[in-house]
Amino acid sequence: MNFYKKAAFIFILIVFGIIVTAKSLEPIIEKQISGIFADKKLSKKLNKELLNLTEDFTPEKREFYKKILVSLYTKWLPLIEESKQEAESKINSNK
Repeated sequence: MNFYKKAAFIFILIVFGIIVTAKSLEPIIEKQISGIFADKKLSKKLNKELLNLTEDFTPEKREFYKKILVSLYTKWLPLIEESKQEAESKINSNK
């Protein structure tokens, strides 16, 4: 009988510990969830700001964006071409 009393007491302690842990973590989880939704608002603001940046397209901005696009194009073009060749070879091998 003494064993069952100890087991019940330990079970109650474990349940109580889980409840205390859940209550203490609740504000942290709530803050994380609200942070996820706040990022969406931030991305809308960022998108709006980027659109506003391109409205006044001065020659300096044109050169800046052109420089970025050229560097991206030169880095990604070989990868894209390689992917096209692999896809064509897979298509030809399946025929």
